[in-house]
Amino acid sequence: MGRPTLRQLEYAVAVERLRSFSRAAEQLHVSQPGLSAQIAELERRLGVVLFERTRTVTSPTPAGREVLARARDLLRDADDLMRAAESHCGTIAGVLRVGAIPTVAPYMLSTVARHMHRLWPDVQLELSELRTTDLVSSVITGRVDIGLLATPVDTGTLTVADLAFEPFVVAVADTNRMAARRRLRVDELGAMEVLLLEDGHCLRDHALAVCNLAGVANHRDVHDAGLAVLAQMVAASDAATLLPVAAVPVEARPGAGLATLGLADGDVGRTLSLVWRAGDPRADVYTRAVSRLAAAVQQVLQSRPAGRAG
Repeated sequence: MGRPTLRQLEYAVAVERLRSFSRAAEQLHVSQPGLSAQIAELERRLGVVLFERTRTVTSPTPAGREVLARARDLLRDADDLMRAAESHCGTIAGVLRVGAIPTVAPYMLSTVARHMHRLWPDVQLELSELRTTDLVSSVITGRVDIGLLATPVDTGTLTVADLAFEPFVVAVADTNRMAARRRLRVDELGAMEVLLLEDGHCLRDHALAVCNLAGVANHRDVHDAGLAVLAQMVAASDAATLLPVAAVPVEARPGAGLATLGLADGDVGRTLSLVWRAGDPRADVYTRAVSRLAAAVQQVLQSRPAGRAG
């Protein structure tokens, strides 16, 4: 029984993640027959069947689940070996996988990615968008190297580096009687209907904390929607919502039908943070980059108007 190769393990983990041989082959830029042959050889070497194949879905067998869990660990350790050698040069090369949560990615990820490229010109960035719990899990397991998310949130054992405080603004339809206001006190939200994202978005938890503080009794979840749809629902109703200030130029752009009001209580918002595994061999390089990334993020946030009519 020969040892499996790292490439065979990489192919198998991709099939497990995507639940499809064809999608895995496409993502890895190999032919499907070539990938299937490598998986078959891996199964032969291990003496177990890794996947159950049907016309509609591919899923791991019980033996496959155990093997693939160990394969993920081996691939992460192999990546760490390369990064440990690389980190002695004080820079980063190769692939850097960066993930961000949906209420941050459209507004801040490009800024962070651009400055990462300036810091590490030889890096190849792979960007993804994941909900908070999925992003934290992906960083812990090594599928993502660095996560950009909003705290406070449970990040488990990950290292957390704060970049900047991001205030919230109140968004209402530009026809709302409150639209002429420039600022609003938090307690004034208590008399309004507030729309929130559904469970799974940390912005919902942060906004709900503000609602509880304001005594908001009338709040409603918007299901199967992101921040863009939430903003459009507010523009077509008498309700309000809370937007992170970085989202204002996009979601409350001229013609969007929204007005945004700053909150008189200056500490109402969330903190944008980077997270990574403490055991990542490149952790020291990440740490040295935080101050420069933080300056870039703070500059963007300071340029965002707190209140404006759309």
